[in-house]
Amino acid sequence: MNRNVFALMLAFAPSTVFATDLRIYPTFTEVRQPASRELTFPSSQWRWIQPGSFSVSGQTPGTLSLHPAELDWLRTQEGKSVTWVPPGRPSVPATLERVDDLLLRLSSGEYVNAQRNDLTFSEKPPLQGGVTLALTSIDTAKNPELLYRTQALFWRPRYELNLNGAGVNLAALAQMTNLSDQVFTAGKVDLYGGSVQQNQPTSFSQSGAVALPNLPAAGQISNVTSGSGVGFANTGMNSVNSVGEVRGLQRYTLPGGLQLGRGESLTLPFLKPQSRAFSRYASVQSYFDGQNHSGTANRHYKFTSSLPLPTGPLDVREGGLLVGSVQLPAVQAGKPVDLDLGVDAELRYEKIVKRTGVEKNDKDLVLSTTYQVTYRFASTKATATQVSVREQLYGRSVSVDGQTSQNGQVILNRQVGVPANGIASLTFKLKIMN
Repeated sequence: MNRNVFALMLAFAPSTVFATDLRIYPTFTEVRQPASRELTFPSSQWRWIQPGSFSVSGQTPGTLSLHPAELDWLRTQEGKSVTWVPPGRPSVPATLERVDDLLLRLSSGEYVNAQRNDLTFSEKPPLQGGVTLALTSIDTAKNPELLYRTQALFWRPRYELNLNGAGVNLAALAQMTNLSDQVFTAGKVDLYGGSVQQNQPTSFSQSGAVALPNLPAAGQISNVTSGSGVGFANTGMNSVNSVGEVRGLQRYTLPGGLQLGRGESLTLPFLKPQSRAFSRYASVQSYFDGQNHSGTANRHYKFTSSLPLPTGPLDVREGGLLVGSVQLPAVQAGKPVDLDLGVDAELRYEKIVKRTGVEKNDKDLVLSTTYQVTYRFASTKATATQVSVREQLYGRSVSVDGQTSQNGQVILNRQVGVPANGIASLTFKLKIMN
């Protein structure tokens, strides 16, 4: 696109971001567009922008200044008649003598500094809250680019694990969300997965620094638009392609570019991971304290992904039934993923701890204590279940089932199969040295 035409479009469409490049992250977007000497952001757009993120690429940085956009209009009102309406007092005709401190000359000849909200004008003022960015000492012949970050646009991966009998299908989706009322348009779009640390951003305003709005947590974003998205028809924008790892981040491209309207969300197919070594099991995790306990087991699903996956919400369905919605952690290709889907009320356990022996020295001081620990499981489930027990304990020296003693923290793992509508148990012995 011709740069002069581009600048003209910006001038007549302030609520649209015509970017040459959008780099979309999970909590913000970096916008890259041709730099002009002056650019005005309306308040609806500015409230999402990180003021400290502005920079110019392609040359030695010039001078960058920000000021309330309304000042440009107010300067055209200097020397003109206004009306001062102080709270609780009659209106007073006046002349705007100086904009910088809103100095008024009253009809009586006296001077006073007014508040902006106490002034009325004979002309229609622009919306308040906008900001004008001015760049000086830039060489437009070198085609410099303006870079800045906005929290109005971000993306989040989300996943669906669908189980039908022995069949397992892992689907990945990329959801891009525009929280603002502006339109984002770009021909080149990259998505980045991973964590990018930032200082807490603030938004510039005429009255000072204001915290940016909080972003919704993952899983709280409604999907307004799905499929081919808004605009860019027949451009092949039907999937997200993986490019690979870049400095600890995962990079993906969006063929066909992007146009995302005000308040819209777009969901596209994202990668095609294969899941292997899928298994279901129940889990009980406990700390040894010498006391009896009872409770329910937790449902776990375990699988291995063929591709690395960034973290995101995951819906698990069996035969179309939603059985869990959890946060998928960042996944390495070929590494097992273990999902905790919550309590299984149909599988209960009792943990029975029995002290079976105490060893003392000739001064009657306890040297060690021996325990027998038994887990008893009762299932009302229609299918057999494999249960994994993870027992964690601490001691100066610990022996499990007569094996070699271990020092400090000891983690014991045991498995047992529980039949459908049946019971099962497992037992182990502990010798803890004082």
